[in-house]
Amino acid sequence: MNKLYISAVAFALAGGSAVAQQGSIGSAKLSKVHTAADNMRGNQGLQQTSIGGAREAFYSQDFSGGSIPAGWTNQDDLTPETGTPVTFEWSNDPDAVAAAALNYQPSSTFLAPGASNGYLWANSDRGLASAPPTNHLTRLTTGAIDCSGQSTVMLTMKSLIGVFDIDADTAVKVRVSTDLSSWTDFAPFPCLQTGAAAPPCIRWSANPQNIAIDITSVAANQENVFIQFQWRGGWEYFWAIDDLELSPLPDNELVMNYAYVSQTGTGEEFGRTPLAQWNETLNVGAEVMNFGGATQTNLEVEVIVENESGTEVASVTTAAGDLVPTDTVLTDEDVTLSSVAVGIYTATATVTSDQSADDATPENNVRERKFAVTNDLYSIDGIGVYPEDILSTTQVGTGSFLDNTENVRLLNLYIIREEAEATAVQIVLGPNTTAGSFLSVSIHDTTDVFANILDAPLAESDFYTITDDDVDAGVVTIPFLSPYMMSPTAYFVSANTYSDGTNDLFILDDVTVPQPNVASMLWIPNDDQNLYGGNGTAWAVRLSFDPSIGVREMPALEGVSMYPNPTNGILRINTTKPEQVSVEVLNVLGEVVKTSTFVGNTVLDLAGNSAGVYSVRVSNGTRSMVQRVVLN
Repeated sequence: MNKLYISAVAFALAGGSAVAQQGSIGSAKLSKVHTAADNMRGNQGLQQTSIGGAREAFYSQDFSGGSIPAGWTNQDDLTPETGTPVTFEWSNDPDAVAAAALNYQPSSTFLAPGASNGYLWANSDRGLASAPPTNHLTRLTTGAIDCSGQSTVMLTMKSLIGVFDIDADTAVKVRVSTDLSSWTDFAPFPCLQTGAAAPPCIRWSANPQNIAIDITSVAANQENVFIQFQWRGGWEYFWAIDDLELSPLPDNELVMNYAYVSQTGTGEEFGRTPLAQWNETLNVGAEVMNFGGATQTNLEVEVIVENESGTEVASVTTAAGDLVPTDTVLTDEDVTLSSVAVGIYTATATVTSDQSADDATPENNVRERKFAVTNDLYSIDGIGVYPEDILSTTQVGTGSFLDNTENVRLLNLYIIREEAEATAVQIVLGPNTTAGSFLSVSIHDTTDVFANILDAPLAESDFYTITDDDVDAGVVTIPFLSPYMMSPTAYFVSANTYSDGTNDLFILDDVTVPQPNVASMLWIPNDDQNLYGGNGTAWAVRLSFDPSIGVREMPALEGVSMYPNPTNGILRINTTKPEQVSVEVLNVLGEVVKTSTFVGNTVLDLAGNSAGVYSVRVSNGTRSMVQRVVLN
């Protein structure tokens, strides 16, 4: 039995999507401008946790009065007078935030239940074309609130925020004071960082996010309590708040922040694992917080694993002792499944204590995780494993970044326990993928990837152009040039995505289950750093061991010839059809080194490029062909 206690003076609860491992995708080169191709599908899957059941609030503010409440102060203490300040404003239109969301549909409407009656929001974007020269320091401060006679005080509210330049986990604060001089800071978004959109911890919070903060240490039994909403931002999106309440903490309120089921023991949760790669043991556990005012005694966390028929195949119970208010305990155990067969499994974690019968919100004492055992498909993502009402996905690809439309690489980590022959990679396409974009897939040594070396793949495919049929199917399988025998070790499998200048390729990203930082990696070509880890991400880039997959019949562009090969620099390309075609020359890194369009024939001069093997792709927009050319 293993358990770890975490003592916290202050905490905020973000609900069922709490994150065990921290990390972020860098934002220096990420596009702040969202298009329809950058929107999330399934944000409703981010489950939020309610706290305290039916509480008797002694103070509430639903912002239905038509303006910022009387007695509140609202200012920006950093933006110069010549700039546009960032202060809060009142609205009763949930869609008023749409312009500041920059077409990011999941956040284009504030989904707080009472938003149509009124809410407050601060627009950090301000419609600016680029980042302002100075940050803003927005401070919205309430008037005095009487908390006398309240031995415990909990602040709750509904909120939505988007960040781009500065992480919210350090720059956004709820501050509490009794004299407007000394302030105690609380973090309402403890995990929210900049990066590729993956709510509630990267770029956007959940919509809305249920914020619950224990401010007892400052506010209990105080006649004059002031609450301040402070945001130090650069060029962010917006912050909206609604339904502010102060209430006593419930005496008994255990909250299971999250549960986990790792096949590796190091945090990765694979959505699908082939039987041949199955680990004999699972690492399971949960994080539990005491959000009540009374000590919870004799805690136990039980994890039960059942197969599709509901038969229990493993269970473990951890005695976690007593948990005082504001403390957190993390349980961690290894269990062995009694029998393993192909199918979907459900792991249910439940926390109980001597006070469970009086728990204010018993529904937040249970969490579920799902995983599948397969014949030959290996995936980190759980798309198709988790039900649609829980699943949450976004999409990432060639349209997600400024000046990075060629060779955006999405890499997943795969642990090989038994030697196996990999035949292909299965990709689940994002819904905004259009025909004419193209991709290749490859396998890489982990040491190479961490060293930012991606020009020495262990296995690779040819380039494949996405068709209308692929878009309709939503899934495409790309075979390697030849099957690759994978030895027992760790590998990265990469999907290398390209736009043809008009059509973009997106891959679904499963953000339902938090993942360690290296489980999924992002490589951006036109960026000094190039490689980024992505906390909470699981690209739908799946490794297949299906022996029936052979060389795929791809729609070929016929009547194309190129010579000489090898060449000292001059490459002649002829086509037999009188139609305009495009040509792209890619090096071993997948970088486009030359492009052109022509009708009938053309001559490319590759002199000046390094000697080596290049891929020359010729396309008419619907069909393409690729030939490898050696440059001496």
